[in-house]
Amino acid sequence: MKILVYEEFNHMTKLEKEKREIERLEKASTFHNHKHYFAILIVVLSIVYIVDELASSVRGVVDVQTTRDLFNVVYPSAEYDNASATLGFVTMAGYLSYLISPFYKSLADKYGRRLFLIINTLGMGVGMLVCIISKSIIVYVIGAVIMTFFTPNDVQVIYIMECAPKEHRAKLCSITKGIALISVSSLGLFVKLFVNDAVPSTWRNVFIIPIILAFAIGIAAIYFVKETPVFTQKRLQYLRSSEEEREAAAKAEAAAVEEEKKKDASVFSAFKFIFTNRQTRAIAIVALLMAFSTGYTGKYQAMIEAGKYNGVLNIDAVNIFLMFYPIINGIFTMVGGFITDSLGRKKSALILGLWAAIGLGVFAYGCINPLNPYVIGLAYGISIAGLWSISDMIYFVITSESTPTEMRASVVGSMQLIGMFGTGFNMIYNNVVTVLAGSTNLPVVLTIAYLPLMILSLAIMMFFVKETKDVDLDNVQVD
Repeated sequence: MKILVYEEFNHMTKLEKEKREIERLEKASTFHNHKHYFAILIVVLSIVYIVDELASSVRGVVDVQTTRDLFNVVYPSAEYDNASATLGFVTMAGYLSYLISPFYKSLADKYGRRLFLIINTLGMGVGMLVCIISKSIIVYVIGAVIMTFFTPNDVQVIYIMECAPKEHRAKLCSITKGIALISVSSLGLFVKLFVNDAVPSTWRNVFIIPIILAFAIGIAAIYFVKETPVFTQKRLQYLRSSEEEREAAAKAEAAAVEEEKKKDASVFSAFKFIFTNRQTRAIAIVALLMAFSTGYTGKYQAMIEAGKYNGVLNIDAVNIFLMFYPIINGIFTMVGGFITDSLGRKKSALILGLWAAIGLGVFAYGCINPLNPYVIGLAYGISIAGLWSISDMIYFVITSESTPTEMRASVVGSMQLIGMFGTGFNMIYNNVVTVLAGSTNLPVVLTIAYLPLMILSLAIMMFFVKETKDVDLDNVQVD
């Protein structure tokens, strides 16, 4: 008897919860057609994107000062080199969070996009806050891990894709990303205004405005952002259905999943396909080499600091560089998207790869020899714009266009995993050469390693990877 009463109570509680959820979603759906809602939404999402990019970049712009402060060492010195390598190795722990990231991201399909847009934004703020209150390496690493976990989820992109009109989705994604990348120039201004090289602990001041912005826009999203129309309608359809309809839908979904499992490739099968197919094998080699060659982007601030030590850059020149390169990065990233669609994959890869290679060469030269800081900023901005654009094209576009439909998702995921191995290798290399060669020699030793790898990966792309621009995704032919 008690069990029946308890089950009935649970059933009533569930019905009440679902009724309240229906009312909330119906109320939210009325905002979707409001004439000002979409404009407000894009403003909020743009600021979230800005917070994302600031959180991704803020540790890098004060890397040297952070190491000096937390380890109480002088730059340059052997003690500093060891401390920098130690900090580099321990913060690598943050990247282990990528292993659970797919499971975390999948929760947005169950509980909605809005909740995780808010959690991710506030989470980035919490991570930055933990970093600036840290007085020890352990606390700083905890903050860095929190930031690393929340920054790559990009729920704001899903929002744009599910809320924007079809004909404007790509355009809005490109524009908002460009604005966010350009906003990173503000970090250079913060360094100029708030950091005193004689007082290393002032690195914390650079985090203050991004933290305020993260908490402000995270709270604002609670009031001004509603659930996406796509998720809202899907959830309402489920809540309004009967128990019989839900059971039938669940059985149909389970059957579809089982059928998909039969067709879909496992990770092992995906790797087997990648390395037994000439096209995908060549793409995998390019992906690995290109991922390894991104290593200099994690040490650009140390390379600039070496320029100061070498006497070719002063504090004003460094501030100009930090404010100028993100603007160039944002502009050329937007340009790169148009190039990829208009010129084809291989020609685009060649252009973007040359941006990356030539830009790295000029940037490293400017850290060793006298060069205008605007030229150095232009070179580095073009270099990373080309590097990240060609990486996206390799992992997603060319790989997708070279893989049969039934294996595509698994192969794309496996290709990203190969790229992660390359990234792991360059982190290890960066930390080892910092100790062996010294921080002041990083412009030389990093360029010697990464520039040839870029050129080699481009050569493999040109000679061994076939053009895929006009491939029919429903009928991919493999060798």
